[in-house]
Amino acid sequence: MNINKLDLLSKGWNTSEIEKVSQILAKAEGDNKGKSKYVDWLRIIVLGLLMIANGFVCSELLVPFIYALHSSLILIIAALIGFIFSMLFTLVIYDFERIHHTNETNLFVAFIVSGILNFYLILEFTAQFGIKTQLPLTNNIYLIAGTFLIAFLIPQLVYQMQKKSQI
Repeated sequence: MNINKLDLLSKGWNTSEIEKVSQILAKAEGDNKGKSKYVDWLRIIVLGLLMIANGFVCSELLVPFIYALHSSLILIIAALIGFIFSMLFTLVIYDFERIHHTNETNLFVAFIVSGILNFYLILEFTAQFGIKTQLPLTNNIYLIAGTFLIAFLIPQLVYQMQKKSQI
């Protein structure tokens, strides 16, 4: 934590008090570095696992709609589901980076991998559902999975571009 020493001096603090506070804060930050790194690493792993679990849930959720709806409404549903879950994860990543003042590229990579995994899972679960139920597939599954993937990636890409423009 940075201390504005001039600001404290103007508020009536003397130099010995400022130095003592600086030492206490430096010691406290040093004591928590190891624990903090472990907790941060654990948060990143949990967020990655949540993104993968999201892929399974979203993919399974979309499959019945893919077979039931025979219009462009399924594209809107796929885009909404992808966009909403993406916004949630993007907000978590934003908060994590804001709190820790770091740029987490591994979370961005996990986000991209999660989107591609969602694309594959939608294709796979739809194929398995069709085999089990013998229902005809009237929608273009690649278009639906692609719509989901694009909608899933848009919030994170916008966030990354905003970060780059702020630098």
